[in-house]
Amino acid sequence: MKLPAQAFGLLASLTVGPCFAGEDLAYDRFFIMPNVSTLGAGIEAGYRLNENWQVRAGISGLSTNYVYHDRHSDLPSTLTLLNGGVTIDYFPFAGDFYVSGGVRLSANKIEGKVKNMEATMGGMDVFVEDALTNFTVRQNVIQPYLGAGYSVPVNERVSLNLNLGALYSGTPSLSYKSRATELGFTRDQIRDQAERARNRIAPFKVYPVVQVGLKIQF
Repeated sequence: MKLPAQAFGLLASLTVGPCFAGEDLAYDRFFIMPNVSTLGAGIEAGYRLNENWQVRAGISGLSTNYVYHDRHSDLPSTLTLLNGGVTIDYFPFAGDFYVSGGVRLSANKIEGKVKNMEATMGGMDVFVEDALTNFTVRQNVIQPYLGAGYSVPVNERVSLNLNLGALYSGTPSLSYKSRATELGFTRDQIRDQAERARNRIAPFKVYPVVQVGLKIQF
């Protein structure tokens, strides 16, 4: 008995249809994610490997000037955040929540000067307006990262991502150059002023990361 052509079409659709229905093409996409965070403004690119794993790499940065008014000096400074790295995300429930681990390379630093310095020398109070000491405080270059995140779908290809985590940045290093000894300041007085700059960021051995990004899939 011969089957009509319509029957063959129906059988083909019933056979092939479930195969395509079982495929989740949403997990087979590259994506980019512009973002803002406590590390500055940045952009990431990544790939969703499957329903449980995702990998992304990105770079971020920020630069700003500020003046810290200490009791015995003013410290005009420039904060520069520049870092990049790779992060792996694991979706334990194959849903929108994920935990993350990775590593970043950091060029974060503070460059500043010691101005309006007040000190006591030979029983006399001395005030120096000029910047005689320059200093640089740097974080560790290699910084491991741990965190977690949540993705809120906006449409089929766009989602809003929130990441919370922390970088281990270690104890910052300090380097400085000074001409203050020419005016009679001791090396201990000079170093004390420079150390104050490091001590202000030394507590941040664990640097908090809060990031909001817009994930765009391709």
